[in-house]
Amino acid sequence: MSTINIAFGITQDWLEHTFVTMCSILSNAQKNNFYQFYILSNISQKDFEKEFIPVCSILKNIHSDFDVNYIKMNDTHFNGVVHDKRVGISAYYRLKLSSLVETEKIIYLDSDIVVLDNITELWNYDIKNYLIGGVEDKYSNLMTCQANLKDDDIYINSGVLLINLKKFREQDIENKIFKKLREENNNYSDQDVLNDICQEQILYLPLKYNLMLTRDDKRAYPTRQDEYKNALITPYILHYSIKPWIIPVQYSEYWRKYYEIIKTS
Repeated sequence: MSTINIAFGITQDWLEHTFVTMCSILSNAQKNNFYQFYILSNISQKDFEKEFIPVCSILKNIHSDFDVNYIKMNDTHFNGVVHDKRVGISAYYRLKLSSLVETEKIIYLDSDIVVLDNITELWNYDIKNYLIGGVEDKYSNLMTCQANLKDDDIYINSGVLLINLKKFREQDIENKIFKKLREENNNYSDQDVLNDICQEQILYLPLKYNLMLTRDDKRAYPTRQDEYKNALITPYILHYSIKPWIIPVQYSEYWRKYYEIIKTS
């Protein structure tokens, strides 16, 4: 039985949405795989367990081969980090995974995501020669300048990442990232710093692994329209830039399906 490592970085208000994402993963799980979840959060472990225990029994009925590791985050460790105020501090938790989790490789997911197929396919990508695997951001062509990239470079979205933690440690990437984030007048977000520090060592993954759902916008993926349209026909991982628990959006029925499952707890 192989183990798939998956991490989330959340605050209290994202806890329920994380359970929805976990439910979608386990509902499409491969029988001979064990899923090791890592929850990075600034809430207390007691509060986490209070919320998770009722949901856990439902998830175990879906796919019993999983475990959850709760990692308490101390937000004072991020003092001095100048960050985009539109992005919550929990977005920066993922940047510390190499020092918090001892595995060699991990999938990181945002919690506004549902997985509609076996995530093993993503896990099996070979990234031994890369720091991270990621998917081009929907507006990559507008954002390269935000991360010190050349105009024709690809800017990835940080909502779905396949991270080579072993290589992160070997190259001291975490320290390089936080040194950059603590520079005076830094205006990088977590996405920007990953794109900058990891450039030249990023495996660019197909759009289907992070299909970003927003309002129809002709600026999105201008050079990859065919791939984008095909991904919409057979979605694999949906990333809701507009939140389906706030307003109905494209494919919100998939999120609702898994939400209704965990709400029976």
